[in-house]
Amino acid sequence: MLKLLDKIIFLISLLAMTGLAGAYTSSYTNPNTFIFPSLLGLAYPYLLISNLLLFLYWIIRWKKMVWAELLIILLGIPAFLTYYGIANPQEKDDNHDISILSYNVRYFDVYNWSKQKDTKEKLFDYLNHFKGDVICLQEFSIPQTPTIAATTIPRLKSYPHHYIRKDMAIFSRLPILTTGYLPFDDQYSSTVLFCDLLLGQDTLRLYSVHLESYKLGNKERQFMKQISQGLKTNDFPEGARNLTTRLATANRNRARQAEQIHQHIQQSPHKVILCGDFNDTPLSYTYKTIKTGMIDSFIEKGRGLGNTYIGEFPSFRIDYILHSPDFKTVSYLRDTTQLSDHYPIQGKLKLKK
Repeated sequence: MLKLLDKIIFLISLLAMTGLAGAYTSSYTNPNTFIFPSLLGLAYPYLLISNLLLFLYWIIRWKKMVWAELLIILLGIPAFLTYYGIANPQEKDDNHDISILSYNVRYFDVYNWSKQKDTKEKLFDYLNHFKGDVICLQEFSIPQTPTIAATTIPRLKSYPHHYIRKDMAIFSRLPILTTGYLPFDDQYSSTVLFCDLLLGQDTLRLYSVHLESYKLGNKERQFMKQISQGLKTNDFPEGARNLTTRLATANRNRARQAEQIHQHIQQSPHKVILCGDFNDTPLSYTYKTIKTGMIDSFIEKGRGLGNTYIGEFPSFRIDYILHSPDFKTVSYLRDTTQLSDHYPIQGKLKLKK
C-alpha cells in the first residue's frame, strides 16, 4: 500500500516541482511571447506551499525524492525574499530626505464597498495626518465625474501642491516644478503620472503608476470564491476558461506598459522614485522590467509578509516603492490600516552623497 502511495505522491511531486520551476521563469518570460509562465507566477505561493508539504512527506518516507524537492525549493530563495522581508532596520527613521506614501484609496469608498459610513472621512484624516512629503493616490476619483476631484482637493489641505489626471493624483508638500504623463493606448485602463519635485537644491522625478487590472466580472469573482472555499461549481471548465482569459489579457497588457515605463525612466534627467499599484506580483515580467536598474524599498527594509492587497483576489504584494540607486531606503512600512482594498505603503529615503 505504501509503495502505491509513494508512486502517486511521486507523480504529484513531479507536477508540483515543474510548476514551481515554471513560476521561477515568469519574471524572465514576456507573456506576449509565452503566457503560461506568467500564470504559474501568480500561483507561486501555492506552488511553494505544495512543495514544502511534499518535501516533508519525503523526509518522513526518507526517499531520494527529498533531495529533488530540497533543490527546487532552495533555487527559489531569491523569489521568496521578494514576498517575505527579512531586513533588520538599524538606521533611525528621522535620518531621511523624503518620505512617500502610496495608496490605492478605491475612489474614497464612493460606492460604500466598506459598508461603513465614515470610511471616506477616515481616509481624509489618515492622509492629512501623514507626516511625510508626498502622497501618490491611485483610484483617486472617477474620470467621468470631475466634480468629485474638485471637491476632494480642498479636503487635503495640508498639501499645497498637487497634480491630478484621470483617476490618479499626486499631492506634495514639496514644490512641483513640472508634470507629465505617459500616453497609453485607449484600450488600456492604466495611468502613469510623473512630476519633478524640488528637494532642497536637488530635483527628483516621481512616477505614480496604476497598471492594468484584471477587470474581473461578477462571474469570475463568484467562481474564485467557490474555488477558494472548496464549493462545487456549476460549470468548472467555463469558469476556469473565463478566468484564465482575463488573467492572460491583463498580464500581456501590463508587460507592454512596463516596457514603456522602463524606457521613459531611462530617459529621465533626474533621480527617480516610482511608486504605485502594479496589479502584479514580484514574480512577474512587469515587476522585473520596471525594477531593472531600480531598488525595491520592501526588499531593502521590509519585514514579514509584504502583501498589500486585501480584496477577494488572493492577497499578494502588488503595490511598490522603487527608487534609483541615487537613494537608499531608510525605512519601509506596510501600514495595516483597512480603509480600502489595499494597504497603504510608506517609504523613507535618503539621498546618497
